[in-house]
Amino acid sequence: MIKAIEYQYIQPYYEDHLFNLAFGDYDMETTTLNDKVNTNNDDHYAVFNTVVSTIPAFFENYPRATIMVQGSDNSEEFISNCRRQCTKKCKENCKNAGRRISTYRYYVNKNYDDLIKDYEFLGGMKMRNGAILLYHYERGKEYDSVFCNKRVPFHEN
Repeated sequence: MIKAIEYQYIQPYYEDHLFNLAFGDYDMETTTLNDKVNTNNDDHYAVFNTVVSTIPAFFENYPRATIMVQGSDNSEEFISNCRRQCTKKCKENCKNAGRRISTYRYYVNKNYDDLIKDYEFLGGMKMRNGAILLYHYERGKEYDSVFCNKRVPFHEN
């Protein structure tokens, strides 16, 4: 299986555009990315670091864009599929649900002081109607999504 990283255009966002950062299995026949699968190769930190390493290059090409990260493992579809193949014997709560966004939040929380020198972060909470409420990012707080944009240097004239 071919793994791929994709910055999926979502919509206009303030002065530029919003992109979803996706990672998953690339299907050559349909030319689509499936980020709902969980391959369990015990390499998720190496994969995560590879995905994160693409962000500076993205902002070189799209310096005013915003990236949104949300775990594709939070959906009912993911949890249902996971339960069918579960080896962890989960009872009520799927132990694989929410791991992806938790990994991103952990990374931001751990490296926050260094990251905010170059990037700005917002935390998103999904409402029942599907809308996402944005908040100033606070370390340690749980969010359904993380928004990131490159800080624009201030130049005096």
